[in-house]
Amino acid sequence: MKKFLRNLFSGHIIFITLLLIEASIFLFLQFGMDDLMTKIFGTDETMQNWQGVILLIYLLLRIIGFVVAVIIFFKIINKQEDPEFKIPWIVGMLLLPFFFSIMFIIFGNHGLRKKDRIIIKATRNAYHAHFTLDEATKIDMGHAAGTFCYLNNTTEVGPHVNNKVTYYKTGEEFFPVLLESLKQAKEFIFMEFFIIADGVYWTDVKNTLIEKAKEGVEVRLIYDDMGCSGTIASNTAKYLKTFGIKCYKFHPFRPILSGVYNNRDHRKIVVIDHQMAFTGGMNLADEYGNVIERFGYWKDTMVKIEGSAINNLITIFLQNFDLAAEEVSDYNKYLMYQYPKFEEDGYVMPFGDGPGGIDDALIGEQTYINILNYARYEVFISTPYLIPTYELLDALRNASLRGVKVHLIVPGIPDKKLVYKVAESHFRYLLDAGVNIYRYKPGFNHMKTILADERLAMVGTINFDFRSLVHHFECGTILYRNHCAQDILEDFKQMLEVSEKVPANYKLTGAARHLCSLIKIISTLL
Repeated sequence: MKKFLRNLFSGHIIFITLLLIEASIFLFLQFGMDDLMTKIFGTDETMQNWQGVILLIYLLLRIIGFVVAVIIFFKIINKQEDPEFKIPWIVGMLLLPFFFSIMFIIFGNHGLRKKDRIIIKATRNAYHAHFTLDEATKIDMGHAAGTFCYLNNTTEVGPHVNNKVTYYKTGEEFFPVLLESLKQAKEFIFMEFFIIADGVYWTDVKNTLIEKAKEGVEVRLIYDDMGCSGTIASNTAKYLKTFGIKCYKFHPFRPILSGVYNNRDHRKIVVIDHQMAFTGGMNLADEYGNVIERFGYWKDTMVKIEGSAINNLITIFLQNFDLAAEEVSDYNKYLMYQYPKFEEDGYVMPFGDGPGGIDDALIGEQTYINILNYARYEVFISTPYLIPTYELLDALRNASLRGVKVHLIVPGIPDKKLVYKVAESHFRYLLDAGVNIYRYKPGFNHMKTILADERLAMVGTINFDFRSLVHHFECGTILYRNHCAQDILEDFKQMLEVSEKVPANYKLTGAARHLCSLIKIISTLL
């Protein structure tokens, strides 16, 4: 039932329904009203009286709708956003004001809710003093300092040098390590996922969490309610709370029209004591470890962090936990820990991003752009979806036009065929600039990873699409001069060996090209 309601109130269904209502009203008034009134009321005089009342009601509704549309129109004009977000709304409001007014109320406001901003401000005050970026560090970072300074100024977390990082290039490598690590927990476990799905992995993890809670370990879990719709029991949070686990659904689904449904928690974070933390692109579902097959071989990555950078992930997790629980945690309790010394291995900086940006900035988008601008020689990118903003699309082109070798890997077997066609519609624009595009032939590469000049990398949850770049809560980890860059490079090289290069003369033709052109017009709306 919940999955049915979720689909019923999805953006696509609401979009089509409102469009049909608008068209039906127009056709009814133009062609069908007289016949219907005659059948209902019989006589011409009675019919004309009721027809007049109905027309008056309709006129009043149209006036109210027009006033609302004008207010929304000026709100759109005055929003501090790129034209690519504004133009589809403005054109839609001019053509179908009733339809697009409701659409804007539901989907147009992608920024944080007021109460979310209040909680985030309070949490920032709690952790701000723990993260700084001094001048000596900036000098040591050299050309990469801009990327770290931007993230420090927008998210207020900082880079760390006292760390050990391990790269997992498949779910088969990652999940056994995760389960064994959970079993070693002594103090606390923090977990945050977009999708949790019933299966081998969730059963093992759930049983371990319950056992740890019984032992007195503090266990906190948040999962996205829409992401987990139909994948786990709807009473999972309530069930886990009976064992003392602090479990919350993030932005719980309710069958009402609300813009909050755009703002999903797409993060993947696990923190165990102060000993280790995991983050990357994997959800807690069997296909990520290829226990079951979906869309061929499922390729994704995670990193394990040991050392002081764990504090960043603690902060990012607690911030969303506080949003879900509507409280402010004691950050000092977790951030004052003295980490053991590790051999210095470059800089590590996990960071979080939110709807419209935490500071009204598209942090994930700008971070990708900063890394592309940093590159001088070669860039490798893996993304499951390619519906980027124009700024990000041009950053890819500009990197290639500067002489940087840009290698972009997309799925060979997509999970969303229509979305994949829209991605293909961008190929020609990128190929013309010399970008190398590859299809991952074994299946579906879900990994969201970028590597520049074998030195600067990001592993995270941020897709090259509007959902991730604008609407969702996301996270990523920047690695600079860290040995993991070589592991990531080898992984990319192995992926290219089993990938098919898209021909330089590739282009969409016929109906597919026209359909994708229409979809791209509204890609910023949904």
